[in-house]
Amino acid sequence: MPEDQFAKNSRTRFASPDEISRVWQKWGLPIVCVERTYMPADVRGLFCLDENGEPAGLVTWAENEDGCEIVTIDAFHPDRGHGSRLMQAVEGEIAQTGAELIRIVTTNDNIRALIFFLKRGYRLARVHIDAMDRVRKYKPSVPDLGENDIPLRDMLELEKHITK
Repeated sequence: MPEDQFAKNSRTRFASPDEISRVWQKWGLPIVCVERTYMPADVRGLFCLDENGEPAGLVTWAENEDGCEIVTIDAFHPDRGHGSRLMQAVEGEIAQTGAELIRIVTTNDNIRALIFFLKRGYRLARVHIDAMDRVRKYKPSVPDLGENDIPLRDMLELEKHITK
């Protein structure tokens, strides 16, 4: 979709693969999830825009056989509501595809993200023990300790069923 194409909410716009690539550089490529790895061309992306029309956050997702996976969500300026706007927008976009299930993963140290998703109706579906070993095969620089010095070992998979 062209980068100037706006989503239904005028405070969001679709992101091009080049724009997604620039944002993802901080994590390094590819983005490694439980079952797949993703490059910018593999996903769709939405920017949420600030009051000046500048990107304030990015959410990316990919369709799969039983729904969609949110691959990344990144509010560039935390605690301003951009993450909430991104989730609302992406859930609306995903609902239009006819998908019935949204999945997202986070690491076991990311307590803030876990709270964020649980508050929005996501439920813990699976714990992928030692999944970070797979990530480190692609990205050896991933540290052993994460936020709050918690050992970075597992991925937590959350799901939300979309009501139509």
